[in-house]
Amino acid sequence: MNLALKLKIFFFYRYVGQDEFGNKYYEQKKPDAQKSKRMVRYNGLPEASKIPGKYHGWLHHYSEKFPSDNEKKHEWQKKHLPNLTGTKYAYSPKNVSENFGRNKENDEYKPWTPT
Repeated sequence: MNLALKLKIFFFYRYVGQDEFGNKYYEQKKPDAQKSKRMVRYNGLPEASKIPGKYHGWLHHYSEKFPSDNEKKHEWQKKHLPNLTGTKYAYSPKNVSENFGRNKENDEYKPWTPT
């Protein structure tokens, strides 16, 4: 992080909290408008999908109360995962082949060829 951004955070924002991924959240000390500006400082590469839903809601003023890790979790809730598309951990169904999901054994598809 560059020095100018560090100084901006120090002088104009107050630290609010941190999520389980190490992302740090800040809120403007003296808001100019009715709503104060909120920001996140990512832990590692800046990727918006790294922000869990409850913190996303706080960032966009859906909630005024900063989320805590002590909140009750339901048994059906899973741990938040960032978007893994384009990585080796991306989801790929078992029956999809490398050839755009076509199964060559039962290939009923015949490509059109111009005459």
